[in-house]
Amino acid sequence: MKQIEAISGVLDAIELYAEAGRKASRTIGQQAFSEGATMSWVENGKINTVPINTLFDVLEQTGEEEVSYTVEDVTVAGNVAFVRISSSFSKLTTFNDMFTLAEQDGKWKIVSKIYSVKQ
Repeated sequence: MKQIEAISGVLDAIELYAEAGRKASRTIGQQAFSEGATMSWVENGKINTVPINTLFDVLEQTGEEEVSYTVEDVTVAGNVAFVRISSSFSKLTTFNDMFTLAEQDGKWKIVSKIYSVKQ
């Protein structure tokens, strides 16, 4: 039962991420991510890592949009977790998103997001 509750909490954080995209909301996004969270990607063979506020800036600039996702993998081990989703942002593109999460004060928070554009 504890594992099911943990997976549910992890997926709640992922849904907040998607909802932040739908509503172009930094406030909603901040509920999903830990304070020091990062976002990474590879561009022209170089790994880029930025504070998660960069994502919030992009969402606000893009504006409200349709966002959908499919959960591909969820792994929970104690108070840490990994989630992989395929996400589609109507004004942007489709992504492979991978998240690491940690449980803090009974809430699951995304610590890092790494993504690639789906080919």
